[in-house]
Amino acid sequence: MSIEWDFDLDLGKVTEEVLAAVPEASFKAMEHLREVAVSRAPLETGNLRAEAHTDADSDGATVKFDGPYARYQEFGVSKYGKPLRHEEGQSFYLTSSVFTEKDKVIEILGEELRQVIE
Repeated sequence: MSIEWDFDLDLGKVTEEVLAAVPEASFKAMEHLREVAVSRAPLETGNLRAEAHTDADSDGATVKFDGPYARYQEFGVSKYGKPLRHEEGQSFYLTSSVFTEKDKVIEILGEELRQVIE
């Protein structure tokens, strides 16, 4: 008695489908990061949090905080070298979110791409 398995696997097609899914999967993963970073961003006028957005392209996705003071608020140092103080929010709102949320971002990305393969 013997058992035979016969299946066709077009790795080229699978690769194409995965690559086509990267922008949307990356967008979903980075949206999670954006949400966490927004919750940590300093809140004074609300403009900094409102300017946060996620952009996707063929290579992945990017979280951006626009506005002339986003970098200043992120690194949290005044022109005289003194740390900024915030009633609500914190400096390094994006950097700290990258470190704390990296596993969740990878998990979301993996789940989205796994759905394409299955």
